[in-house]
Amino acid sequence: MTQTAWVLSLTQFYLGLGFMLFFLALELGLAWVLFVLRLRARHGGAALLAYRFWVRIYALALIIGFAASLPLLLQLGTLWPDFMDRAGEVAGPLLAMAILTAFIFKSCFLGAMLYGQRSLSDRAHTAVVGMVALGTSLTAWWIVVLLAWLQWPVGTTLADNHYQITSWPDLLGGAAPALFGVLVSGGLMLAATLMLSITAQRTRSRPSDEGDRAVFAGGAWLLLVALILQVALAGWLGRQLLPVQPARVAAVVPQWQSGPAERLSLLAWLDVPAGRNAWVLTGPAVPPDWLPGATAVDGGVMDKVQGLDDLMGMRPPVWLTYASSRLAVLLTGALAVMALIAWWRGRRLGFEPDSLSDSGRAGLRVMAWVALGVQAAGWGHLLVGSLPYAIYGTVTLREIGTVQSPDSLWLVLGLQILVYGALALGFRQLLGHTLRYGVVPVARHRGRA
Repeated sequence: MTQTAWVLSLTQFYLGLGFMLFFLALELGLAWVLFVLRLRARHGGAALLAYRFWVRIYALALIIGFAASLPLLLQLGTLWPDFMDRAGEVAGPLLAMAILTAFIFKSCFLGAMLYGQRSLSDRAHTAVVGMVALGTSLTAWWIVVLLAWLQWPVGTTLADNHYQITSWPDLLGGAAPALFGVLVSGGLMLAATLMLSITAQRTRSRPSDEGDRAVFAGGAWLLLVALILQVALAGWLGRQLLPVQPARVAAVVPQWQSGPAERLSLLAWLDVPAGRNAWVLTGPAVPPDWLPGATAVDGGVMDKVQGLDDLMGMRPPVWLTYASSRLAVLLTGALAVMALIAWWRGRRLGFEPDSLSDSGRAGLRVMAWVALGVQAAGWGHLLVGSLPYAIYGTVTLREIGTVQSPDSLWLVLGLQILVYGALALGFRQLLGHTLRYGVVPVARHRGRA
């Protein structure tokens, strides 16, 4: 596999995976928001108004997320033809469970959730919404288990160049719970910022109703909770993966030479060809458990740490790994500051969207984009930092890569960008249509909304 074909294949796959993960996270966050709104709607009209609007947004995210997931299944066979031969006994059951869960637990209840509200009792419809949220979570869980296993292949053994499952509990453990928590908290963060941004836009041209006020208050509180969970769970995930991924640690520090542990840099300009920092702002000392393969001497001082010089040919893209980690931290800090300001100002205004200034509304829109940047940087770091491995530590992407010509890969990449661009634009346009016209009133049946 040539370098050009490797880069093009990786770009195609990561573009599709990132697109799918964004809508999966948004769908997951909105599903649980809708369930809470439906629970509260049994005791008041404000939550019901909010539910009827946001269930449309959920449906849009679900459709586009489903459309984005289909090319990934095809790309496993076209871009990485030997992947299933190496890991089919692991990936096959997990993908099958994700598809089965999506069609049975989620889709079977989705129709009743979207179209059966007037035909079901409040209690039954609330249960249906809960089953959709549960089905969405289970679908995401199986996908996350596979992604976590690729980062840390626990519960399996490699025999005759094929992975075999030795322990399902170990396979379902490992980094999967922490990574699933990161996905859920990220989805709640995306949902919360979208709730705040859209509510601010809706109330620019018309007076707010009880549903808008309920969503504005709920979104402000949800964002703070989601941020705390995201930071805690990302830290948990890091403490699980970093000790087993020495190349990622060396790129994050960065540790250029094997030897005494270098101090973690806050910011640096990397001179990768020379193997040094051209400029650096040093930070705290690196904790010992972040340094796999290190040996200690008396007093607990780290005697030797594996550096990037020992990982030539098997190290991740240093600049991308280093910059994505700093960008994720920087954007998370910026989002936390903006979330606190939004919550404080919202509380002073009694969480009344009509009282927002133009600058306040613009800030909420910016906050939604910053939340998207946090997710892109975090997931980008996770994926890029494990390169060049497909299954960390054993199988590289070059071993399982395609034999297609670069010309065909360029063509497919261009078409993929056009398709995903059209999907993103369509989501934006439909979101704007829903924002402009809201929920069309429908006739009531037996007193139900």
